[in-house]
Amino acid sequence: MRAIFELKNVGYQYTDTRKALSNINLSVPEGEILSIVGSNGSGKSTLLHLMCGLIYPMEGSIAYKGIEFQEKSFKKAAFNREFRSSIGFVFQNSDAQLFCPTVLDELIFGPLQLGYPKNLAIERADEVVRMLHLEAYTDRPSYMLSSGEKKRVAIGAVLTTNPEVLIFDEPMSGLDPKTRSFIIDLIFELSQVGKTIIVATHHLDLVDYLKSRVVVLSERHTIEKTGSSDEILSDTDLLINANLIAEYSHRHNGTVHKHLSLGFLSHRHGGKS
Repeated sequence: MRAIFELKNVGYQYTDTRKALSNINLSVPEGEILSIVGSNGSGKSTLLHLMCGLIYPMEGSIAYKGIEFQEKSFKKAAFNREFRSSIGFVFQNSDAQLFCPTVLDELIFGPLQLGYPKNLAIERADEVVRMLHLEAYTDRPSYMLSSGEKKRVAIGAVLTTNPEVLIFDEPMSGLDPKTRSFIIDLIFELSQVGKTIIVATHHLDLVDYLKSRVVVLSERHTIEKTGSSDEILSDTDLLINANLIAEYSHRHNGTVHKHLSLGFLSHRHGGKS
């Protein structure tokens, strides 16, 4: 199976003293669900931005379908169009992604920018509206929507371009339980139709639900370990060292006990997933 992304010795830093990523080596096969986990500040969002071509590596290289790209690559019209139409990025903060007058305008913006006729853009928007249950919101501006509604619109604005790869940055952030469940089901559904899915999160319950391959970023901004979700989630020392779980104190019958924050285990049955 061919690699959608191939990262070799990738490094990035925002200032001379603020390193964001170091020595990242990663291959993402076509059709895979990949979870990237790490504590806040470990470099998850930076890694996604690099793969989306929003920023460019200062060290190493990134290839998309075997073609190495840098900033100058996007000055080539053919590559720019293929890449931008193939990669869909859903930001953690939906307000950073939504800017059009109405929800319908948000949904047709991407296809129109890629040169699709307006009638086809509207046709695609109608399909996404039904898929994401947005029928009641098409004439509303995004500022009149709840956080969960905004997230669905942000995802819809990506889906109308029908990308091969969907990249989610902290998709569970700030959502109520019902919307979280909807997003998880949607990710599964998109995977089932052959989309490549990349999710950055520090929510280990999401990783447990997705049953994906997992990349763990350390607080040293490099890959600590790669493995299956079961392998990663059963490695307590790894999760503690990566600051993904911690001990907390609990008082019971006058005695103080310490426990690990392992909320994701609530999804498991009989100790097994």
